[in-house]
Amino acid sequence: MKLKPLTFVQASEQIASGQAVAFPTRCGYGFALDPFLGSAVDLMARLKPKRSAPVGLIAADRDQVDPLVRRWTGPGHRYAQLWPAELTLILAAVPDLPSMIVSPAGGVAVRVPEDRGARELARHYGGVLTATSLNRSGQPTAKRPSDLLPFEHLLAGYIEGETGDEPPSTLVDVLTDKPRVLRPGRVVLP
Repeated sequence: MKLKPLTFVQASEQIASGQAVAFPTRCGYGFALDPFLGSAVDLMARLKPKRSAPVGLIAADRDQVDPLVRRWTGPGHRYAQLWPAELTLILAAVPDLPSMIVSPAGGVAVRVPEDRGARELARHYGGVLTATSLNRSGQPTAKRPSDLLPFEHLLAGYIEGETGDEPPSTLVDVLTDKPRVLRPGRVVLP
């Protein structure tokens, strides 16, 4: 099977059918799945069998984020105003979200990315998508379409676009009023 480029509409249809799609970001290809579909857990486990951390999400806008959030803290509100940005916030999750996206502390990690293509994919799909890097744990992230070939058994296709070597998103825990930067990245917070 040869991987093929997909339009946003085609990619959304594939994701809705339980498949995964690669999408370009500023730090390499991402792995997009609908975390609410049962097939997502299996596909994620096949990509990253040793992963223990919850999977982060991308959203088209704040309207896609709000249904996931039980309670916004002051810092959460303040930092979300910086979106779209490479800034992932860990927010208090509503009950009954899939376990692969919820931390033991009850947080869900989500961002509205700066990258327009990633936002468009979530917008066309109509909901949040997984946003983990497309690589095996500890290996470099796929940067070119040819790098996707080892993953073709996991992918329905890919969105065309440029990738880069920029650092990952800044990851901030805003579950309380005392925010904690867990991973420094492109966004530097005051």
